[in-house]
Amino acid sequence: MILNEVDLINAGLHAGLFERELVNRLRPQARMARVPLLEALSRELGLPRTAFYLALAEAHGLPYARLDRWAFDDAAAARLPATLIKRHPMAPFTAPDGTRHLAVSDPADQTGIDAARRVLGAAVELAVVEPDALAPLIAPHSPHAPADGRDAAGDDPVALLERLVREALMRRASDIHVESVKDGVRVRLRIDGRMQGWGGALPRALGDGLISRVKVLAGMDIAESRAPQDGGLAYPLGDGAEPVEMRAASVPAKFGERITLRVMKSDPGRQTLDALGMPAEMVERLRAALAHPHGIVLVTGPTGSGKSTTLYAVLRELDAGALNILTAEDPVEQVIPGISQVQVSGKVGFAGALRSFLRHDPDVILVGEIRDLDTADVALKAATTGHMVLSTLHTNTAPGAITRLADIGCERFLVAATLHGVIAQRLVRTLCAHCRRPRPADAEERRLLGAAEKEECTVHDPHGCPRCLGTGYRGRIGLFEALWLDAELAERIAAGAGEGEIARTARHYWRLGQDARAKVRAGTTSPAEARPFLSLTP
Repeated sequence: MILNEVDLINAGLHAGLFERELVNRLRPQARMARVPLLEALSRELGLPRTAFYLALAEAHGLPYARLDRWAFDDAAAARLPATLIKRHPMAPFTAPDGTRHLAVSDPADQTGIDAARRVLGAAVELAVVEPDALAPLIAPHSPHAPADGRDAAGDDPVALLERLVREALMRRASDIHVESVKDGVRVRLRIDGRMQGWGGALPRALGDGLISRVKVLAGMDIAESRAPQDGGLAYPLGDGAEPVEMRAASVPAKFGERITLRVMKSDPGRQTLDALGMPAEMVERLRAALAHPHGIVLVTGPTGSGKSTTLYAVLRELDAGALNILTAEDPVEQVIPGISQVQVSGKVGFAGALRSFLRHDPDVILVGEIRDLDTADVALKAATTGHMVLSTLHTNTAPGAITRLADIGCERFLVAATLHGVIAQRLVRTLCAHCRRPRPADAEERRLLGAAEKEECTVHDPHGCPRCLGTGYRGRIGLFEALWLDAELAERIAAGAGEGEIARTARHYWRLGQDARAKVRAGTTSPAEARPFLSLTP
């Protein structure tokens, strides 16, 4: 018995995911488009169907089965009658704490639950699960199990990839990982910087078909499975939406190929300096630096810390109609109207693109990354000849960018003369505003947050709700550090000051730990999420 969508919609209403007015507005639109009302709601809200099943679990006071963490009990599943599993989607699991659960898609289906408990024992506890997530697991135990690369829900690799891409977009995933493992093929999504499983392992035939489908669309050699390959695709979703741009990379592993898709999303509404979470004073100083006709501004941090996002936000601040802006990127992740963007390659590197740019009368130049002395030297000289240069560097701190430039061979006097400022950053998950829970900070947290002895200090912890898909977090925000140069600091840099001396003597230095403290105190993120950075303030 498949759950009626009315029950899921009512669960979503009860959980506060939407109001009745939205249901009434979408009902005629769904009818005209000939799509289920639940699907129309899902698209309108930007929430996957999982959110509705989480709401259903919440309404019944039951846990939601996380199939990437719960162990499927294959032996117990084999004892359940095949006709029962077909009519009543369910499967037995063992939770991380060792508790045995019967995961069902309809907790009100008492007939099916009673029948399963007669076989498994009355002590088995209930949990809620999405039927699509169950399908690959229960397929071998269902009558007439598919043997042609389809799963129990009728998905072939083509349909499965479309469902996976839609799900990834709704979950705001940055990457899709399809990995061959011992017992099949596992799919995981990177969401807010963390890996999350997408259901249980797929049957080998279906999973291999999914990998082959991606390779065909990405222009890879489908017959080559023993060497790494790279490719790209623009996946069409229909519905009048723009195709989803993705980069693909495959590599052979122990149990077979794995393929990773990087989702190249563009969300111009969020690509502004004010939306990044940068402190207001820092934004003001950055805008002042960008107003100069020449010089260098650097953004530093490890891979995946949001450097490119910050630079794109900076570019959107500039008047592309009045300025000649050129960029050299690897790769071009977002297309910005009015700006000439160049994809570097084996034939044209960052340094070569920079030299070419200087013959095109640029006002602003963006270099995706300073990797070597050649690129750094051209960038510094461009900054001295009347150009504003923006770039990234791999260092852990803002002062570290200066010593890094010196280490690769840049003249210190040239760095001191051209550098306006350095921004270092990290990303932390943002607490879900709908379910975060306040509490008084404990003694250690008070110390890390710099709370006075009798000062009231409240922090917030994640809880989990349907809106955040049970994680307690939704989205990420930057933690920022900034070092701005003045005449005195420039003299010290030219004289050979090291990273420690620069950090101690700089008068305009906002440390990463200060921003971490401010965002924890504001309830933007949790103490656990920001803890690695809270001690970075003297």
